[in-house]
Amino acid sequence: MEKHEVVVIRGSRKIKRVFCNECAEPVALVALDEAVRISGIGSRAIYRLIEKEQIHFTETPERGALICPATLLRQVWKEQDC
Repeated sequence: MEKHEVVVIRGSRKIKRVFCNECAEPVALVALDEAVRISGIGSRAIYRLIEKEQIHFTETPERGALICPATLLRQVWKEQDC
């Protein structure tokens, strides 16, 4: 069974879409606090996924880690299916 879900991320700031080389498509990267909110998992768990290279991210001097929500949510759903 194939499952699809659309996540809409809204905020007061403009969301900049960048090209994610791993996803091979433009994505709206999110800061850690937003990643925690949309995924329902803690920041330490997200950092572990980053360290294991299971989610895509980039680091910026001004905002720190910016996380690809598509790969984050895929990992969360994968864990829930187990």
